[in-house]
Amino acid sequence: MNNYVICTVARSGKSWIAETLYWLGLGYGEEVLTHFARNCAPGQDRLRAAFDGEGMAGFARAFAKVRIEAGEPCVGVTLQWTNLEIIAAEKQPSELAAFIEALSPCVVFFLRRRDVLSQAISHYLMMESGYYHSTSPESRRPQRASVRYNRCEIDKYLEFTQRSYAGWSDLFAAADVVPEVLDYENFVDDPKRAFISLAERIAGRSFEPEAIIAAAACQSKISDETDSAFRARYLEADAGNHEGIHEG
Repeated sequence: MNNYVICTVARSGKSWIAETLYWLGLGYGEEVLTHFARNCAPGQDRLRAAFDGEGMAGFARAFAKVRIEAGEPCVGVTLQWTNLEIIAAEKQPSELAAFIEALSPCVVFFLRRRDVLSQAISHYLMMESGYYHSTSPESRRPQRASVRYNRCEIDKYLEFTQRSYAGWSDLFAAADVVPEVLDYENFVDDPKRAFISLAERIAGRSFEPEAIIAAAACQSKISDETDSAFRARYLEADAGNHEGIHEG
């Protein structure tokens, strides 16, 4: 069984993937640095002492102990690009490499969306509506539909998403880390195949397709007609002047 780190950018579909892995008995890709920054991570005091004393390597070892003591079969971590702000820029390559090494055996994944415009729209809708898939009650989801279209704000989130992806690519190169790329669209198009590949890579064993399908189906994706309508409106107004928005 491998530990794993999922490096990603906001609104990449991470919650769906992390929850499916959890239902398969493969731990949970927790945004531990997000919770750490909010002083609500599991074992917060232990993590703080480890981080202050040994940086990201100590943090990783302390978090691994917390998860193992909780009965998890492996350690899963999600790193958002913005999580790295707690580390000085010049130290980020060495600290990332040390974090990964401390979780060895560890597989590093880079979860991305080829359609970065849809990702940016999802981020905008989340921030404007206050509906967070992982923590908000389902009763708040209709608030997304009341958000008004705002091209300028969407452009800001689009620029942020593109800049974050570029930042990850530069950091991987500087840290000499070669992640295994996970495209969100592959999970949408063929969840059975994508999740089988991911689960087997982590666990080092085979999974029955029925178990994969059942676990993935238990989770919900957040995109809806609001996302589609905003995307269509953006592209219609754009009139082809923003090439490269849809990658791949």
